[in-house]
Amino acid sequence: MSLFRASSKQREVVGVQFSADGIAFAHVFPNGPVPQVRHCEFIPLSDQASPEEALQARVDRLGLRGRTCNLVLGREDYTLLLVEAPAVPANELRQALSWKVRDLIDFPVAEAVVDAFLLPEDKSRGSKRMAYVAVARRATITRLVNQANESDLKLASIDIPELALRNLVVNCCETDRGAALVKLVPGGGSLQIVRGDDLFLARQFALPYEGGLLEDLPADALVLELQRSLDYFERQMRQPPPAQVYLAGENVSADKLTDEIQSALPADLTLLSLAPGLDIDAQIPAHSLSLCLDALGAGLRTEKREEG
Repeated sequence: MSLFRASSKQREVVGVQFSADGIAFAHVFPNGPVPQVRHCEFIPLSDQASPEEALQARVDRLGLRGRTCNLVLGREDYTLLLVEAPAVPANELRQALSWKVRDLIDFPVAEAVVDAFLLPEDKSRGSKRMAYVAVARRATITRLVNQANESDLKLASIDIPELALRNLVVNCCETDRGAALVKLVPGGGSLQIVRGDDLFLARQFALPYEGGLLEDLPADALVLELQRSLDYFERQMRQPPPAQVYLAGENVSADKLTDEIQSALPADLTLLSLAPGLDIDAQIPAHSLSLCLDALGAGLRTEKREEG
């Protein structure tokens, strides 16, 4: 799945995500036995430079002009919907779902860019084939395309965070029995359940957590959201629970994983470690990695995963 795609086989990839606060940036070599992360940082925005100017400055400094860029949308840039898939050929799915979701968005479907991917046939809820549909305003996609092009990068794809994080899980976690990644951001979080290479469930939720260094995790609220997600996955989607739940996010550390949180879940809960699946340059701070997980996942996109 990609809201924008072009063919590219370059060895180096720059993963980028724009937000109101700055730019998440990752320079990755994704195709080796162990993908290499050469550079990763969050670039704060200043009043003196536009986002594309700030990105271009970093591209120039690192000598990355003309490199392939995989862009990942910000959470505010799109809507993700889970709907029943119409019985149409694969090449007609996007158009059919555009009509299906027109009453579920708050702007005309003519102004939208729509893409979709099916849940695997034997892994959907009940007997109905389900699909995730990503909807973004065309103006948003146009702006992002222009920002990437003005930064002297070669734009290859625009993806959604759920699939970028899927790439991260597939590289860094054991997914044969299923793995759930919970990523916390200021004010909320997301949960992705992956089995094999497939994304089974994606969900966002609000949470009273702002990512402070000394801020405790809101145990009751977090456990409730995770229990809801896992219960939906088992009861409504009729799937066995994931074997492992991984937690990540800004200033999410081991000392914040209390016994109360860990004992309340049916699966083991641990912090996400990127080290088993990625060769990360020793100069990259752990805090930078935690701020750039979506961009890292975008950098790990390969042709094998292009169709989501």
